[in-house]
Amino acid sequence: MTIAPLLEGFKCYFSTYKKFTLITFPIFILLGLLASSGDIYLNDEVLFTWGILLFIFTNLFLTPFITTFCILVVNDLQKDGLKETIGYYIVSFQLMLKVLLLTLITGLIVIGGLILFIVPGAYLASRLLYSPYFLILEGKTVLESLDLSWQTTKKNQRHYIFYLIYYWAVLILITFFTLSIISAFVISSEPNTSLFFTNTLANAFLSYTQLVLISYPIFFIYKYTKTS
Repeated sequence: MTIAPLLEGFKCYFSTYKKFTLITFPIFILLGLLASSGDIYLNDEVLFTWGILLFIFTNLFLTPFITTFCILVVNDLQKDGLKETIGYYIVSFQLMLKVLLLTLITGLIVIGGLILFIVPGAYLASRLLYSPYFLILEGKTVLESLDLSWQTTKKNQRHYIFYLIYYWAVLILITFFTLSIISAFVISSEPNTSLFFTNTLANAFLSYTQLVLISYPIFFIYKYTKTS
Protein backbone atom coordinates (compact mmCIF):
# COMPACT_ATOMS: atom_id res chain seq x y z
CA MET A 1 0.00 0.00 0.00
CA THR A 2 1.22 3.48 -0.82
CA ILE A 3 0.20 6.79 0.69
CA ALA A 4 1.90 8.76 -2.09
CA PRO A 5 -1.35 9.58 -3.97
CA LEU A 6 -3.00 10.67 -0.73
CA LEU A 7 -0.14 13.05 0.02
CA GLU A 8 -0.12 14.28 -3.57
CA GLY A 9 -3.85 14.95 -3.34
CA PHE A 10 -3.49 17.04 -0.18
CA LYS A 11 -0.49 18.84 -1.68
CA CYS A 12 -2.60 19.75 -4.69
CA TYR A 13 -5.39 20.99 -2.41
CA PHE A 14 -3.10 23.30 -0.44
CA SER A 15 -1.74 24.76 -3.67
CA THR A 16 -5.17 25.28 -5.28
CA TYR A 17 -7.58 25.65 -2.35
CA LYS A 18 -8.11 29.38 -2.93
CA LYS A 19 -9.35 28.90 -6.49
CA PHE A 20 -11.32 25.77 -5.56
CA THR A 21 -13.02 27.46 -2.60
CA LEU A 22 -13.79 30.64 -4.52
CA ILE A 23 -15.44 28.72 -7.37
CA THR A 24 -17.42 26.29 -5.19
CA PHE A 25 -18.30 28.67 -2.33
CA PRO A 26 -21.74 29.75 -3.68
CA ILE A 27 -22.92 26.16 -4.12
CA PHE A 28 -21.81 25.06 -0.66
CA ILE A 29 -23.49 28.07 0.95
CA LEU A 30 -26.68 27.25 -0.98
CA LEU A 31 -26.47 23.65 0.19
CA GLY A 32 -25.93 24.81 3.78
CA LEU A 33 -28.92 27.18 3.61
CA LEU A 34 -31.21 24.51 2.16
CA ALA A 35 -30.08 21.86 4.67
CA SER A 36 -30.59 24.22 7.63
CA SER A 37 -33.97 25.38 6.34
CA GLY A 38 -35.02 21.78 5.77
CA ASP A 39 -34.15 20.88 9.36
CA ILE A 40 -36.29 23.73 10.65
CA TYR A 41 -39.23 22.91 8.39
CA LEU A 42 -39.14 19.21 9.32
CA ASN A 43 -39.71 20.20 12.95
CA ASP A 44 -42.69 22.39 12.07
CA GLU A 45 -46.08 20.72 11.50
CA VAL A 46 -47.19 23.44 9.10
CA LEU A 47 -44.00 23.49 7.01
CA PHE A 48 -43.21 19.77 7.26
CA THR A 49 -44.00 19.13 3.58
CA TRP A 50 -41.60 21.88 2.53
CA GLY A 51 -38.97 20.25 4.74
CA ILE A 52 -39.41 16.95 2.90
CA LEU A 53 -39.15 18.68 -0.48
CA LEU A 54 -35.99 20.52 0.54
CA PHE A 55 -34.48 17.30 1.88
CA ILE A 56 -35.22 15.50 -1.40
CA PHE A 57 -33.89 18.34 -3.54
CA THR A 58 -30.71 18.75 -1.48
CA ASN A 59 -29.80 15.05 -1.33
CA LEU A 60 -31.08 13.76 -4.66
CA PHE A 61 -30.24 16.67 -6.94
CA LEU A 62 -27.93 19.28 -5.41
CA THR A 63 -25.48 16.75 -3.91
CA PRO A 64 -24.88 14.87 -7.23
CA PHE A 65 -24.57 18.25 -8.95
CA ILE A 66 -21.91 19.58 -6.59
CA THR A 67 -20.05 16.25 -6.62
CA THR A 68 -19.77 16.44 -10.40
CA PHE A 69 -18.88 20.12 -10.26
CA CYS A 70 -16.03 19.66 -7.76
CA ILE A 71 -14.47 16.67 -9.52
CA LEU A 72 -14.50 18.52 -12.85
CA VAL A 73 -12.95 21.63 -11.30
CA VAL A 74 -10.16 19.73 -9.53
CA ASN A 75 -9.44 17.68 -12.64
CA ASP A 76 -8.68 20.92 -14.48
CA LEU A 77 -7.00 22.65 -11.52
CA GLN A 78 -4.39 19.93 -11.14
CA LYS A 79 -3.61 20.30 -14.86
CA ASP A 80 -3.54 24.09 -14.54
CA GLY A 81 -6.25 24.26 -17.20
CA LEU A 82 -9.18 25.87 -15.38
CA LYS A 83 -12.03 26.82 -17.72
CA GLU A 84 -14.90 29.29 -17.49
CA THR A 85 -17.04 28.56 -14.43
CA ILE A 86 -20.29 28.51 -16.43
CA GLY A 87 -18.99 25.48 -18.33
CA TYR A 88 -18.72 23.46 -15.11
CA TYR A 89 -22.29 24.40 -14.21
CA ILE A 90 -23.59 23.25 -17.59
CA VAL A 91 -21.72 19.94 -17.64
CA SER A 92 -22.61 19.22 -13.98
CA PHE A 93 -26.27 19.84 -14.73
CA GLN A 94 -26.10 17.47 -17.71
CA LEU A 95 -24.46 14.68 -15.66
CA MET A 96 -26.46 15.23 -12.47
CA LEU A 97 -29.11 12.54 -13.08
CA LYS A 98 -26.53 9.97 -14.17
CA VAL A 99 -24.49 10.60 -11.02
CA LEU A 100 -27.69 10.31 -8.98
CA LEU A 101 -28.51 6.94 -10.58
CA LEU A 102 -24.96 5.72 -10.02
CA THR A 103 -25.11 6.84 -6.38
CA LEU A 104 -28.42 5.07 -5.81
CA ILE A 105 -27.21 1.81 -7.37
CA THR A 106 -23.93 1.91 -5.46
CA GLY A 107 -25.77 2.75 -2.24
CA LEU A 108 -28.17 -0.18 -2.63
CA ILE A 109 -25.29 -2.58 -3.31
CA VAL A 110 -23.31 -1.36 -0.30
CA ILE A 111 -26.36 -1.35 2.00
CA GLY A 112 -27.07 -4.92 0.92
CA GLY A 113 -23.53 -5.87 1.93
CA LEU A 114 -23.82 -4.02 5.24
CA ILE A 115 -27.08 -5.80 6.05
CA LEU A 116 -25.31 -9.13 5.66
CA PHE A 117 -22.20 -8.09 7.57
CA ILE A 118 -20.13 -4.90 7.82
CA VAL A 119 -17.11 -6.38 6.04
CA PRO A 120 -18.94 -7.29 2.78
CA GLY A 121 -20.41 -3.79 2.69
CA ALA A 122 -17.01 -2.15 3.07
CA TYR A 123 -15.53 -4.51 0.48
CA LEU A 124 -18.23 -3.72 -2.09
CA ALA A 125 -17.92 0.02 -1.43
CA SER A 126 -14.15 -0.13 -1.92
CA ARG A 127 -14.50 -2.00 -5.23
CA LEU A 128 -16.95 0.62 -6.56
CA LEU A 129 -14.91 3.56 -5.26
CA TYR A 130 -13.83 4.74 -8.72
CA SER A 131 -17.18 4.56 -10.49
CA PRO A 132 -18.01 8.31 -10.20
CA TYR A 133 -14.68 9.25 -11.81
CA PHE A 134 -15.22 6.95 -14.78
CA LEU A 135 -18.68 8.43 -15.29
CA ILE A 136 -17.78 12.10 -14.78
CA LEU A 137 -14.29 12.28 -16.29
CA GLU A 138 -14.36 9.58 -18.96
CA GLY A 139 -17.98 9.83 -20.09
CA LYS A 140 -18.82 6.20 -19.37
CA THR A 141 -22.35 4.98 -18.77
CA VAL A 142 -23.54 4.07 -15.28
CA LEU A 143 -23.10 0.33 -15.83
CA GLU A 144 -19.75 0.78 -17.59
CA SER A 145 -18.51 2.92 -14.70
CA LEU A 146 -19.48 0.27 -12.15
CA ASP A 147 -17.81 -2.47 -14.20
CA LEU A 148 -14.62 -0.47 -14.82
CA SER A 149 -14.31 0.37 -11.13
CA TRP A 150 -14.74 -3.31 -10.26
CA GLN A 151 -12.11 -4.36 -12.79
CA THR A 152 -9.65 -1.60 -11.87
CA THR A 153 -9.71 -2.49 -8.18
CA LYS A 154 -9.28 -6.21 -8.79
CA LYS A 155 -5.65 -6.20 -7.61
CA ASN A 156 -4.48 -5.17 -4.14
CA GLN A 157 -8.05 -5.10 -2.87
CA ARG A 158 -7.05 -4.55 0.76
CA HIS A 159 -5.51 -1.21 -0.27
CA TYR A 160 -8.86 0.10 -1.44
CA ILE A 161 -10.55 -1.03 1.76
CA PHE A 162 -7.92 0.96 3.66
CA TYR A 163 -8.55 4.05 1.50
CA LEU A 164 -12.29 3.74 2.07
CA ILE A 165 -11.86 3.33 5.84
CA TYR A 166 -9.55 6.35 5.85
CA TYR A 167 -12.22 8.38 4.02
CA TRP A 168 -14.98 7.30 6.41
CA ALA A 169 -12.80 7.85 9.50
CA VAL A 170 -11.84 11.40 8.50
CA LEU A 171 -15.48 12.26 7.77
CA ILE A 172 -16.64 10.84 11.10
CA LEU A 173 -13.97 12.72 13.07
CA ILE A 174 -14.67 16.04 11.35
CA THR A 175 -18.44 15.57 11.70
CA PHE A 176 -18.08 14.77 15.40
CA PHE A 177 -15.85 17.80 15.94
CA THR A 178 -18.25 20.10 14.08
CA LEU A 179 -21.36 18.81 15.86
CA SER A 180 -19.59 19.18 19.22
CA ILE A 181 -18.96 22.84 18.51
CA ILE A 182 -22.59 23.37 17.45
CA SER A 183 -23.86 21.60 20.58
CA ALA A 184 -21.70 23.82 22.78
CA PHE A 185 -23.00 26.87 20.96
CA VAL A 186 -26.63 25.79 21.38
CA ILE A 187 -26.20 25.18 25.10
CA SER A 188 -24.57 28.56 25.68
CA SER A 189 -27.01 30.67 23.64
CA GLU A 190 -30.70 31.32 23.16
CA PRO A 191 -32.42 30.13 19.98
CA ASN A 192 -32.14 32.96 17.43
CA THR A 193 -31.09 33.74 13.90
CA SER A 194 -27.39 33.26 14.79
CA LEU A 195 -28.10 29.57 15.43
CA PHE A 196 -29.52 29.25 11.91
CA PHE A 197 -26.41 30.98 10.59
CA THR A 198 -24.20 28.60 12.55
CA ASN A 199 -26.07 25.53 11.25
CA THR A 200 -25.78 26.85 7.70
CA LEU A 201 -22.02 27.26 8.02
CA ALA A 202 -21.69 23.84 9.67
CA ASN A 203 -23.64 22.09 6.90
CA ALA A 204 -21.66 23.96 4.24
CA PHE A 205 -18.36 23.10 5.95
CA LEU A 206 -19.18 19.39 6.28
CA SER A 207 -20.20 19.18 2.63
CA TYR A 208 -17.08 21.09 1.63
CA THR A 209 -14.87 18.71 3.62
CA GLN A 210 -16.50 15.63 2.09
CA LEU A 211 -16.06 16.97 -1.45
CA VAL A 212 -12.45 17.98 -0.77
CA LEU A 213 -11.71 14.37 0.21
CA ILE A 214 -13.51 13.03 -2.86
CA SER A 215 -12.04 15.57 -5.28
CA TYR A 216 -8.44 15.54 -4.05
CA PRO A 217 -6.96 12.51 -2.18
CA ILE A 218 -9.46 9.93 -3.46
CA PHE A 219 -9.27 11.41 -6.95
CA PHE A 220 -5.47 11.19 -6.90
CA ILE A 221 -5.71 7.55 -5.80
CA TYR A 222 -7.89 6.97 -8.85
CA LYS A 223 -5.29 8.70 -11.05
CA TYR A 224 -2.47 6.68 -9.49
CA THR A 225 -4.30 3.39 -10.07
CA LYS A 226 -5.04 4.28 -13.68
CA THR A 227 -1.41 5.04 -14.48
CA SER A 228 0.29 2.31 -12.45
